[in-house]
Amino acid sequence: MTEKKYPVVLRMAGLFPADLSGFECHRTRKGGDLGHVDAKRSHLNRRLIGSEDWSREVREEIQEMAQENFANELDRLKARRRKAELHKRITEGPRDPWRATGHGPLREVILTANRNWFDTVGSTLIDDVIGDSREDRFQAHAISWLQEHFGEDIVHARADLDEEAYHIHAVILPRALTKDGRQMLQPSKHPIIHDYEVAQDSVGEWFSDLGLVRGEKRAQAIRDALEHNAEIRGEAGAEPVPVPAKRQHVSPKEWRQQQELHLAARNTETTARETEIDKRETTVSDVIKIVKEVAKSGTLAVAPADAGDNRRSAAARTLFGKALARLRGDAQLEAQTNVARELEEIKAADDAIVAAARLLPDRTRRAIIDVRTSLIKRIISLSQSVSKWARARDEGPQNHE
Repeated sequence: MTEKKYPVVLRMAGLFPADLSGFECHRTRKGGDLGHVDAKRSHLNRRLIGSEDWSREVREEIQEMAQENFANELDRLKARRRKAELHKRITEGPRDPWRATGHGPLREVILTANRNWFDTVGSTLIDDVIGDSREDRFQAHAISWLQEHFGEDIVHARADLDEEAYHIHAVILPRALTKDGRQMLQPSKHPIIHDYEVAQDSVGEWFSDLGLVRGEKRAQAIRDALEHNAEIRGEAGAEPVPVPAKRQHVSPKEWRQQQELHLAARNTETTARETEIDKRETTVSDVIKIVKEVAKSGTLAVAPADAGDNRRSAAARTLFGKALARLRGDAQLEAQTNVARELEEIKAADDAIVAAARLLPDRTRRAIIDVRTSLIKRIISLSQSVSKWARARDEGPQNHE
């Protein structure tokens, strides 16, 4: 079975001298982005090149370069008797020994491979012949590659073993001497810094005997696609090939920050969804209880005793308020109809009493009249109430328009 090929990973990022303090805080695990660090393994990290105090030494060297350049410039102005320029430069003071740049005059170099490659053992011929671990062999290749291409400009290198994958950090101080004798920091003096594709080709070839391969040649694929499309432009029936998207370089630190932000966003979204599901489940549970209560009592007479009952009461009013109000309205209408019908029956009975009284003796008729007087008052009052109910019923739909 053919072993899976993993690419050797090379990343470069610019640094300013002011960035070295933060770089050292992360190296010593005293600050910075430590969310991905396994503190139990930090003691395994090891310095490979440079002294323990390399950061201070580099900053002092850069300051000395600026001071020496300044002194030499003043000497030249004195020799040329440029008094006005001399006074101006004395006022301005030393200048940074590098050209204006958005990336910084130093370079951080990171070398690594997929963690699965480091975890795989004994699957290649070199694994069978050499007893060293893959981390040891990767480290030896990395140091030799750095020394081959950067020489004495390597001021620091270390191996980190307390993160997800074994990797090596290095810092390059690209010292250069200009034609006019100035000491400057000039990253482009190194071809593999000047041309990123050259760097990828170099590191891919250097690590090939470990079974690692160069990363995808995306830049060359983009150039080939653009060249092909330019050649066939205007030809009948010729179809252009898609141009691969240019990959944006992201340093390992930026990539880790993006991953942690993405994970945090996913956790926040998951928490929000779980909270919403809990609310819905609670609401469903409340609805079931409310339905049972309504089915049992036919009313919404909920007497809340705590916050949960208050919530259920509110849910009851929302879910069943209108429905029960309609039911109560229908019951009221039915009651009003029954009263009106019974009132008509009472009136009919009263008319029958009047008709019968005419046939009775005077003394009996007068007794009936006395009783009927109080009855008529009740009938009139009841009749007025029914009329009011009827008007309210008829005007009800208009009030809701």
